[in-house]
Amino acid sequence: MGGALKSLLWDLVRGLESFFFPSRCRACGVELDGPARLLCGTCRDEMTAPLPGGWREACLLGGDGPRFARCPYDGPAGEAVRLLKFGGKMRMAPLLAEAIRPLAATLKEHYRLDALVSVPLHPRRLRERRFNQAEEIASLVATATGLEFRRRGLARTKYTRPQVELTGEERLVNVCGAFAAREDFSGRRVLLLDDVITTGATVRECAAVLRNAGADGAVALAVAGAGL
Repeated sequence: MGGALKSLLWDLVRGLESFFFPSRCRACGVELDGPARLLCGTCRDEMTAPLPGGWREACLLGGDGPRFARCPYDGPAGEAVRLLKFGGKMRMAPLLAEAIRPLAATLKEHYRLDALVSVPLHPRRLRERRFNQAEEIASLVATATGLEFRRRGLARTKYTRPQVELTGEERLVNVCGAFAAREDFSGRRVLLLDDVITTGATVRECAAVLRNAGADGAVALAVAGAGL
């Protein structure tokens, strides 16, 4: 079969598929024009638009350590995280990184941060998922902001139940002692990146481990946060 005929048949198949099974935005449900992009332009813009109240608008929790989330989990960012994390849609990683890049750059300047660490997965879960969604996002953010990416700075040493299955108190117990530092962080000020912050139990535990490894401070940042 010639190349031109193949191309024609492929265009016909895609046209019929689009007609009978129109692609819709996974976040808002609006029909998408052209090739499926999973999220519409409006939802993408919502994720990357400047925060109306400035960077402090993203503050999720304070107390024992600064923790920030860029977008609410019940919006387009949460859907993008799920598409990446559970659907393996790797093209969501650059979009999520772009959503938090300006905030990460601002936090770097405000808190004088010089290193970036992502929340690790246990090796067993990493084998199941084949990638760490937080690490995929963190790598892009580090490149864009000039932060030194300490890819193996933290390790998850205990296989735990998924936090989403647990109550707030159970989450604290679940991650207690679950992480260990694999590098010396003496004198470093770290941006700790995760995909989602809910109660803050995971990033709190990771930040404590970083401080015990010599870090002068740790600021947690997530793409999405519950309760925003």
